[in-house]
Amino acid sequence: MTGPREEMACATCLTPLNTLDDQYIHPPYRDNDGHPPVPVPTSQLDTVNRTCDFCGDQHPMWTLIGGNVRVLATSSQTGLMQDMGETWAACVPCMADLDAGRAMKVVDRAVRRMHVHDIPLAHAETNKLHQAFLRQRRPGRVLLTTTAWPDLDLRPRDLPKVRDRLASFYRGPQELPSTLHISHMRSQLADSLDRARLYWIDDSFTELAEHAASQLPAVTTSKDLAPCDDGLLLWARPATTHRITAVSWSTDDNVIEAVVYRAIGSGLENQPLQHLREEVGWLVPVRTLQLRHNQSVDSPPDDGRSAILLATWLLIAQRAAEDVPAKIDKTIRKKYARAQRPLPDVRIVRIRTHSQRGDEAKITGTGGSRTSTSRVWVTGHWRNQAYGPGRTLRRPVYIHPFLRGPENAPIKLSTTVRVLDQRHRDKAPGD
Repeated sequence: MTGPREEMACATCLTPLNTLDDQYIHPPYRDNDGHPPVPVPTSQLDTVNRTCDFCGDQHPMWTLIGGNVRVLATSSQTGLMQDMGETWAACVPCMADLDAGRAMKVVDRAVRRMHVHDIPLAHAETNKLHQAFLRQRRPGRVLLTTTAWPDLDLRPRDLPKVRDRLASFYRGPQELPSTLHISHMRSQLADSLDRARLYWIDDSFTELAEHAASQLPAVTTSKDLAPCDDGLLLWARPATTHRITAVSWSTDDNVIEAVVYRAIGSGLENQPLQHLREEVGWLVPVRTLQLRHNQSVDSPPDDGRSAILLATWLLIAQRAAEDVPAKIDKTIRKKYARAQRPLPDVRIVRIRTHSQRGDEAKITGTGGSRTSTSRVWVTGHWRNQAYGPGRTLRRPVYIHPFLRGPENAPIKLSTTVRVLDQRHRDKAPGD
């Protein structure tokens, strides 16, 4: 038996495409503003605007393979064949009902979402459509990692359970997309997460890292580039246009292997949410990064996924960052004590408070030194710093935006800079 045909989506609106007489078309539910389909394999996209093929929910979680459903529309003049395919997406509530043998609840959810639940024929026809797929459904299911979920508020205190659930998922039976190329290393990923040091990057530091990543110079990777050998780092909000939530990594003598994650589950009702947390957790992998030691990373081939990670690591390593321990919940303390595991070390990473610069700045010019009579903004930028044996190696160091000039001098208004403010709290976030 041949495998399912490669799924295509529209590069413009990121919607999976159907075929009509062997031509790609947008699905009927999609308002596409009249633009023509631009087919691209979904394996090339981080985000695909799918809906559940059973009920139309906007946040499907699983891919199923079943009967190849085709719908024939006829008239007195012509007949058109619409191919709905043999690969269907299922949301969390529909998947739970299908697993429990409640197929008619899935039908009822579908007709209610389509606002045709008061039409008896709609139930019968929807059931026929579903059964045409389900009668030939193959065993198993594959996790969907390209769904664009709403933002999820994760705090420092959540990191231990997020890490433990992710490690448990890697050790479990649920399938991952083959395009991720990590199915063969799931056990190693789980073991690395067990050892991982945990970092939560606060909102101000996330903004700083994004700004620094946008102008990151070439970086030569090395074993000491990451702050530790095994780690899990989570930004306070999704970072970059790729909406990256977290990255885990492990280091060996030749390479740093990293996995990029997005958060899932936001917006689900309590029962489906609990089902998802038990089966999957809070994070799903979306991409992998491989950083070989002594490799020069100039223009990242992944359009910024590695740049935000490298910038964050470099900022953590220099005086731009300070990290403080996060408070561990009592329930986590008890759970780890019962398992005879050491308490997890969760570090909150934030922008270090800088001391006030001198009362006046000397500016060197062709006529010697002179005292500045005004203050000007100096934009945040990277500078190569010497380090290593004989200071022969170079690594980028980020220089914060700052005001140069005497403290009481007026500020020149002809220049602007993006100001990143750190407002410390009496307690660390998550306490």
